Amino acid sequence: MDIWHWLLMVTGIDDAGGHWSSFWGGIGSDLGEFAILTVLWRKVNCHAKGCWRIGLHHVEGTPYITCARHHPVHPGSDPATAEEIARAHATAMDQKAAGS
Repeated sequence: MDIWHWLLMVTGIDDAGGHWSSFWGGIGSDLGEFAILTVLWRKVNCHAKGCWRIGLHHVEGTPYITCARHHPVHPGSDPATAEEIARAHATAMDQKAAGS
């Protein structure tokens, strides 16, 4: 048995009489779960470019959600990698102060 035949059999594609029913009942049924996990990951991922951490801190006045490392007012933040987020936060705070 070669690798290709094994792969087709394991994924359910090589079902002689089922016409893909084994695929949709097996590995194909997980496609929706993978899509949900992808959407959740995109939603909770830190908005700093290249950061893989989970973002739990909302940057006030902006649509950004960042991790503690990239949050502009969090102690120990790394503003060099999140200059855009820090600038957006500063602009939002200036507009808030001017409006008060």
